[in-house]
Amino acid sequence: MAISDNDRIIILSGENIADAREKLQKYRAELKERDVRIEEKPSKENFKIELIGKDKTKKWEDDEDFKVSEILKKIDSMPMRQREM
Repeated sequence: MAISDNDRIIILSGENIADAREKLQKYRAELKERDVRIEEKPSKENFKIELIGKDKTKKWEDDEDFKVSEILKKIDSMPMRQREM
């Protein structure tokens, strides 16, 4: 997928982001359909995942075990996504 300034972004930060990356990769097609790209920011801090909308504002974040289906539902409920569908 080509990187665009108009993508939604999932940011994985902190320690142990490999498991989260693997979980998200299982939904690669669904994320691509929703113009989502994944950025990684490894650090020594606790794990955190954030969803940034096309308007570049934070839409959601979690610091524990997350469900990709919840992220997809959150994206699908966004006004911009509603217009895309």
